[in-house]
Amino acid sequence: MSLLVGSICQKQEASIILEELMPGSSLLPTTPDALAIDALLQTVDLLQELESERYRILLTMVHPKPVKMAEQARAALSELPLFDTEIRRLIAYEKASLMGVPVYQVKDRMAKIAWSDYEQVGKEITK
Repeated sequence: MSLLVGSICQKQEASIILEELMPGSSLLPTTPDALAIDALLQTVDLLQELESERYRILLTMVHPKPVKMAEQARAALSELPLFDTEIRRLIAYEKASLMGVPVYQVKDRMAKIAWSDYEQVGKEITK
């Protein structure tokens, strides 16, 4: 019984937090792994309870092919608003983080591609 009460309280607290964030919140980033998708779907359920459709899902840390996790996640989320662009999993981001600079300032052959992923997301947001 106490577990159920705790779960209900957590859900109510999450609803309050989401209501406060909602006006400016339209981007829900997630990695394509099963646990992250499950957590994302719980967030989407809360948003739908709040009757909010002001969100879009961004797949991040997407492994290169032949790994199919992103493809499977995209299929599982196909009924929800998704960005067309995916943020690839690249070492350039880790280097940028360690250096404390934006990824476009990193001397890495993939830094330009990493930055272009985010530029594409920006273009989708402004469409």
